[in-house]
Amino acid sequence: MKNIIEALLISTDTPLSLKKIAEIVQISEEEIKQNIDELNREYQMTERSFEIKEIAGGYQIYTLPAYAEYVGALYERKSKLSRAALETAAIIAYHQPITRAEIEKLRGVDSTWVLDTLLQKGLIKTCGRLVAPGRPIRYGTTREFLRYFGINDISDLPREEDFGKVASSFTEPTEEKAEELAEDTRDEGDQGE
Repeated sequence: MKNIIEALLISTDTPLSLKKIAEIVQISEEEIKQNIDELNREYQMTERSFEIKEIAGGYQIYTLPAYAEYVGALYERKSKLSRAALETAAIIAYHQPITRAEIEKLRGVDSTWVLDTLLQKGLIKTCGRLVAPGRPIRYGTTREFLRYFGINDISDLPREEDFGKVASSFTEPTEEKAEELAEDTRDEGDQGE
């Protein structure tokens, strides 16, 4: 059974829910969880470079963080979000469903293009309209949002006030930070001479 579950997880690039796995293999969700736990123990004991992770309402095989640099060199990295996009995504995640006007009130700037970008990336979705004059669109997060941030459920997000500390790895470096990184690289090169 472990091999069948492993084969299913290897064969997909999206998380598989327990319900879907149970439909295919015809065993209980509890037995599936036990098999997944056993697979992860085996992976750990044999020092494999991957694990099965519960994410976005399902299970998926993920490379361990120690190998991210190498896997990133093989594949084009997913594009990082701008600081404005990350800020907007965080506001939506913590206050959903929320309208553009409410987002702009919190951010203090127009958010139209940022919302369009997040919609195009599939990180947010429209969640109906507010019953108010003009019937503004309300926004919420998607399963892709959970996958992008590597969490299983919206409740797994850090506390709102701590989000900025975690978020820096998901943003593009600012020009100042890029120059700082370039200087660090030049300095390291000079030390080797």
